[in-house]
Amino acid sequence: MNTPYRIIVPSEDRDRAELIMHVVAMRLGTPMEAVMRAGRLTRPAVRVRRVSLYLAHVALGWPLERVGYAFGINRQTAGTACTRIEEARDEPNLNALLEQLTQTLQTLCETPPVTDLTDAA
Repeated sequence: MNTPYRIIVPSEDRDRAELIMHVVAMRLGTPMEAVMRAGRLTRPAVRVRRVSLYLAHVALGWPLERVGYAFGINRQTAGTACTRIEEARDEPNLNALLEQLTQTLQTLCETPPVTDLTDAA
């Protein structure tokens, strides 16, 4: 019986993984419904997923095991996705996109939350 690969993961990691997928899907023009659907993914949805896994590993510095846990897959699948994106970095457009997304995600995920806003904001 095939059961999904699940392990207890901090909600913060899952939130960041979801944020990464949303940002990547928006930037690549792929609807999130296509990325999150059950069953076989379309080619654009697979690319969003691979780029998201790669960025979690590279931009956030997560080890592949943590990437896998956060995205609900195993470490080997995360590693394969990262390898595919790394091999495709020769594409000039992809390389520039990855650099932009890396900076954006580092800013979003690594900057401490703003907690001192007034009630009026």
